[in-house]
Amino acid sequence: MLNRLPSRFSPRLASHISIACMAVLLTASLLPVSASADEGSGESTYSLSLNVGVAPRYAGSKQYAMTAGPGIRADFGNGWFIDPLQGGAGYAMRFLNGMFASAALSYDAGRTDRNRYGRPGSDHLKGMGDIKGAFLGVFTLGGKVWGDTTASATFEVPLNHRERGWSGHLDLNAPVVQWGADTISVNPSLHFGSRKYMQTYFGVTPQQSANSGFAEYDAKGGANAASLTVAWRHTFSRHWALQTAVGTTRLVGNAAKSPIVQNKQSYFGGTGIVYTF
Repeated sequence: MLNRLPSRFSPRLASHISIACMAVLLTASLLPVSASADEGSGESTYSLSLNVGVAPRYAGSKQYAMTAGPGIRADFGNGWFIDPLQGGAGYAMRFLNGMFASAALSYDAGRTDRNRYGRPGSDHLKGMGDIKGAFLGVFTLGGKVWGDTTASATFEVPLNHRERGWSGHLDLNAPVVQWGADTISVNPSLHFGSRKYMQTYFGVTPQQSANSGFAEYDAKGGANAASLTVAWRHTFSRHWALQTAVGTTRLVGNAAKSPIVQNKQSYFGGTGIVYTF
């Protein structure tokens, strides 16, 4: 049993993470994996990045927001990590048969009904009220399916404000080009949520309808979005690399029918410089 999880990227819906976090996630998707860590040597690795990214103000918004900020990843070499790609701070295991698993503690900032830097939300949602932030338990299980391609399932369960409901996503991460100092990967994902989650983020209660003017809407649980991300990493040296990623998300099912949705199709992207030591 080895402790290091393979690098992977799974963009969560913009309504479910801060826009600042989206920029960090976008540009961290192909951070280098230490060979010694993969061999279970227990060596720690750390990465610092400076990122800029753009994403919708919330899932379904036609407005976009740009943000910039630093990012950090830490693999302590004993299974413990701090890594937004693995859900936050937690413990990961990788097994000799190619399977991997992790459990992490994360924080979701929720959503506001006004424009605020670094937090999902828009003035378009005025009267809908705020979705409170919550700590999440993030649980992932996956494995290699062929070559370096991996498939995984992730569930995110609120530890407080449980009325928000749980959500999750299924991900496939496939390196398609590895040439010299350049690596390109493709990551399709399917996002889903419980009825409580769907109602929280896409439903409109009678009170919210009266306050905002949106029609009442009862959102059912199930699939809510499909996304596709293409990530490119160029390595300058052992320590320095440039990360870039672009992607698109398509709302589906009950999420796409919500009256708060302005655009079913949205796009996101980001780039950043990374130093690993």
